[in-house]
Amino acid sequence: MNRSVQSGILSLLVVLGGSLAWADTPGEATQLRVTGYDSVTGELTITYEPACSASDHHIEFGPLQDVSTLGYSGQECGLGTTGTYGSFDPGPGSFFFLVVGNDGAGIEGSYGTYLIAGSPGERSEDLTDPQCSFVQDLSQRCDGPFEPALDLTAYRPASEAYGAPLQRAAVPDSDEETPGTGIRINGDDDNGNAQPDRDDTGVAGENDLIEITLTLDPPTPAPGFEYVLERSNSNLRVWNEATKATEVITSGDTAVLSPPGVTSTLWVENPSGGTADLSLRARPTGGGPDVATDRVHFYPFQGIIIALGGEDQVPDDPPNDPGNQGTFDLAITLYQMGYDVHMYDEDVVPASGAGAAFDEVVSAVQDRGVTGVTIFGYSHGGGSTNDLAIRLDNNRAGIGTFSIEYTAYMDGIDNDSDLDFGAETQIPASTQFHDNYYERVCPLIIFIPLCGNSIPGSDLDLNVNLTPWGVGLGHFEIDDAPEVLDGILNRILSLPVTR
Repeated sequence: MNRSVQSGILSLLVVLGGSLAWADTPGEATQLRVTGYDSVTGELTITYEPACSASDHHIEFGPLQDVSTLGYSGQECGLGTTGTYGSFDPGPGSFFFLVVGNDGAGIEGSYGTYLIAGSPGERSEDLTDPQCSFVQDLSQRCDGPFEPALDLTAYRPASEAYGAPLQRAAVPDSDEETPGTGIRINGDDDNGNAQPDRDDTGVAGENDLIEITLTLDPPTPAPGFEYVLERSNSNLRVWNEATKATEVITSGDTAVLSPPGVTSTLWVENPSGGTADLSLRARPTGGGPDVATDRVHFYPFQGIIIALGGEDQVPDDPPNDPGNQGTFDLAITLYQMGYDVHMYDEDVVPASGAGAAFDEVVSAVQDRGVTGVTIFGYSHGGGSTNDLAIRLDNNRAGIGTFSIEYTAYMDGIDNDSDLDFGAETQIPASTQFHDNYYERVCPLIIFIPLCGNSIPGSDLDLNVNLTPWGVGLGHFEIDDAPEVLDGILNRILSLPVTR
């Protein structure tokens, strides 16, 4: 009977409830050490980590000068499975030797692996079997080959709170390395203790860390391997909690993981700026070439987008009036594309331009290294866009260095009060590029026409009623027109609007 047929028969089967199933064959015995030598008898005492699924072990040995070609010359059988053997004597001279697991019935497992020029391979078996006959079968080996599936997933940043108003959203696999995941520099003070959050721990209300999930299959690495989390530099810190209580990578740039289960959640911080990569790796214990890896690139946001809805429109994801809150539909699209987006009710920006949106932009510039600001709004949100831009421009000396890169109105209405019906006709202060979409159907509200108007000097000044797609659009439809929303989106994508 040839060896391959014999191997197939011997490895074949256990009977489970009347059906047949392949049985595991032995894996690799590891951690071989010589722990004693008897100078009188010449016998060596060895210890080893028994191979999984092994019922017995044997020694393979050969002259030391033949180690490079694994020139086996002898075997010693019947070591058992205790992990200790005290009477090995290959004879006079110098020898190499290996411990190999077997099933006690003719099947042996792995002889271990070699590593040449960074490439691993399986050591060749002993085909001569001078003392005891075994057939190697690695097809069903219990310890491998170790080919884990790893997934490192990053999520988009929190907006005002995590999951509200913008939902938790994973970064697509296609974007994980290019362009990567945007992250805010953590220089603000979310817990209000007069200390930058990057220098603080146990930060209540922290909203600038990026959630990551680690998925490991199998959840525990095979013997001789480990899972590690590695950063490319100290531009990133990794924490067990969103509030920065326990740091994961505490020394150098690598942490060996002891995963609690299949999936775990960690939080990434960018303390002071700069890009970095975070990698989840499976490798031989202590180092060596990766068996599997997944990587996410992180870059600090340098831009911020403010989206302002119309009267009575409340930011939500998905919008609480689907198909009738185009401003927020657009904001959600930009957020999912990787921009740092903040959605607000237009009344957050009063006529003075002060308030939460202004404070967010000021903090972004002063604490997070942001240099580019984009603002767009519908109806009263258009008027608030102008009010916010005016306040930012008037106070730029005390804010820091930034530019208002892009603004847009969707039928902009001045927002001096909730009952203001006048068209917003000013180009936002200091904006580098402004688009004005308006309509002149002018529906009546308590006998007062409600519509935007032309703003000469805008980079785009479009009466949508003069287009084939916008002939009948009035004030309450213009912000939901795909052509308007796509026009603003494509403008943001075509301009050097910073992320």
